[in-house]
Amino acid sequence: MKHLFLNLLLSTLLVSFSAFVVAEEEGGVHSEKDHSSEILLLESESTAVYKYVCPMHPQIIRDHGGTCPICGMDLVKQKIQASVGAPKISAGGGGDGLKQGLAIRTAEVQKTTLWRYIPTFGKVVLDNSKVVHIHPRASGWISDLSVHSLGDSVKKGQLLYRLYSPEIVSAQQDFLLALHNRKRLGKSANSLVASAKTRLELLGVSRGVIKQIQRKNKTFNKVPIYASQDGVITALAVQEGMYIQPQTELMTIADLSTVWVEAEILPLQQNWVKTGLTANLTSQAFPAQRWESQIEYLYPLTDARTQALKVRLPVPNEQHLLKPNMFMDVEIYGGGKSNVLVVPLEAVIDDGKTQRVVRQLDGGEFDVVDITTGIQTKGIVEVLSGLEAGQKIVISGQFLIDSESQIQSNLRRLMSAGETPPPAEHNH
Repeated sequence: MKHLFLNLLLSTLLVSFSAFVVAEEEGGVHSEKDHSSEILLLESESTAVYKYVCPMHPQIIRDHGGTCPICGMDLVKQKIQASVGAPKISAGGGGDGLKQGLAIRTAEVQKTTLWRYIPTFGKVVLDNSKVVHIHPRASGWISDLSVHSLGDSVKKGQLLYRLYSPEIVSAQQDFLLALHNRKRLGKSANSLVASAKTRLELLGVSRGVIKQIQRKNKTFNKVPIYASQDGVITALAVQEGMYIQPQTELMTIADLSTVWVEAEILPLQQNWVKTGLTANLTSQAFPAQRWESQIEYLYPLTDARTQALKVRLPVPNEQHLLKPNMFMDVEIYGGGKSNVLVVPLEAVIDDGKTQRVVRQLDGGEFDVVDITTGIQTKGIVEVLSGLEAGQKIVISGQFLIDSESQIQSNLRRLMSAGETPPPAEHNH
């Protein structure tokens, strides 16, 4: 409903402007106040041709009155000269009247130092270099399981479980036999001892347990398995008494003292993003906290849907405040770019295909200029082509002028080509 109301309001304004033009051509008399509110196409020829145009859809052009096939609005009579130059829009009674009637504000195109700045978002993920997946090295039965649920904290060297495995028991017996033969044969049996010891290590028996086997000269039926690092249990797929095999992933231990934040960079800023750029990170969960980081890695692929580039930011997390899958606000800084031509972002008319601005000329005239933009930051945008420093552009009220310019451009192309108007494009 709100969208319909705005369309009707804009249409009423355009109909009113067109009515002023028609009345003048038919000999009507206007006061100076009314005449100053008109938007007219500057004429270079005395002979004018009239066409009927939809105020909301400038591509709808007819030789006779009627309604728009897209929105159903009445077509408005428009005057057009048969020339192909870029149309200029002017206030009939001076530029001041038009500015006051349409609340037009202008700004000057300037050169300045543009600070590269990207406000974006990211997601906390595990630091893959500090994630350990626990698998048994031999088949057997598990007992004395010390972790029971996801999120349990473990310390390095803590007992995780004990494993009874006939294969490991047999390897212990071979190790004790090799030790006995070394006492009898001397140094010539050292290679046998080393091989038996290596076999135990490959089966997951820790060096501490191997020393106990050697010192006590007996086997362990249930071999203890200890945590190799501090962390929390992020995956658990085993219960007390289960029979396990080497392909079974028993649990995953993740060290959260450092996490990664993966942030997304849209295409407009990707050309200057590189490793080493500094970033500030905040979270709505901890408004008073602020983290600092640097871009460590740029992922080689972009998102297929959004074309966003993903970058990785390592973040210290000693207090474990940041949890995996938590969203973060990210600000990335890239240094300054000097002597850059800039305009306010609000002045740019972007229809998804082209970008343009309304430029103010002498004598209260305006024209529409296509531009090429660069990086954007904090309400201003870099202009790569189309404008020069010192020119004035419209930053408020430019959409109405741009709409009138599009209507006149379509009419001019029609008159210069002498062809039937193209079929309507249903582009709402």
